[in-house]
Amino acid sequence: MFTRLVDGSSGRDRDDRRPLPAGLGGASVAIGRYRTPWGTGTVAVRNGRLVSVELPSATQPAPASADAAPIDRAALDRWVGELEAYFRGERLAWGPEDIGLDSLGVGSFEQVVYTTLLSIPPAVTVSYGVLAEMAGHSRAARAVGNAMAANPIPVVVPCHRVIRADGSLGNYGNDPAWKERLLIHERTHAHAPATRERGR
Repeated sequence: MFTRLVDGSSGRDRDDRRPLPAGLGGASVAIGRYRTPWGTGTVAVRNGRLVSVELPSATQPAPASADAAPIDRAALDRWVGELEAYFRGERLAWGPEDIGLDSLGVGSFEQVVYTTLLSIPPAVTVSYGVLAEMAGHSRAARAVGNAMAANPIPVVVPCHRVIRADGSLGNYGNDPAWKERLLIHERTHAHAPATRERGR
């Protein structure tokens, strides 16, 4: 299944025949590119709802192009704009009402954890254990870590704000440098202190 690619840097459609992002092959999705100070990422929507965000990467696949439904085109334009606003420091957070967590293909536990995480302000960090407790699952720090690893929409669901109990940042996808980069970006634009909240 092909999609229409919208390039956030130009607003023009572009042809590309490389594979869809992981997990979206065979789905009817619209995929676009958004710009950051560190390169270009991709964002995908399906049935008008956000389903995937990919941060810039040297090996990141680009989407194939074809016509997208009007509802997807409108949603894609919205998310390209909002992600670019994030990286300009103009918008640093989203709420559950902005996303539609039930469209992400994750379980009820992950949805509860992601909803809780969305309440953590920009530039503030919590440990996996603290987030588990906040979500009502005080003994589920490891499961929370798995939920962070499975997060299909990083930045929007801000898994970069979750750190280890000892205050170290921990892993972050294929490029751990993004975690520190995003936190520094938020501290710069939110004018927040760099204090990390420690927990279990």
